[in-house]
Amino acid sequence: MDNTQIININFLNLEKHIVDGFVLLYFYTNSCSACKAQESIYIEIANMFSNDVKVGRIDVADNRFLADKFGVRNIPHLILLKNGEKILQMNGIENKQYLINQIKKHTK
Repeated sequence: MDNTQIININFLNLEKHIVDGFVLLYFYTNSCSACKAQESIYIEIANMFSNDVKVGRIDVADNRFLADKFGVRNIPHLILLKNGEKILQMNGIENKQYLINQIKKHTK
């Protein structure tokens, strides 16, 4: 599966990616099995919404400041932003169709 649509987000590039439009951020660590299980769903969503929503991932092990900034306490964790403002936040594992419906609902 191609994950070229996924942007690796860190402290240095966050602002440039979230300032404009819709961005779905997912917070993970490499040691999180639930995060790995969800990865393919995020790739599918990135490809499905490539014209409307950017998808970025943030490794909390390397970017603790960003996890704290967004109030992330558990992973996997998803945040949908519009022009840099949080409009949706989801904790834990979500099913693909539910995520798609939530993105469609909030990006109309």
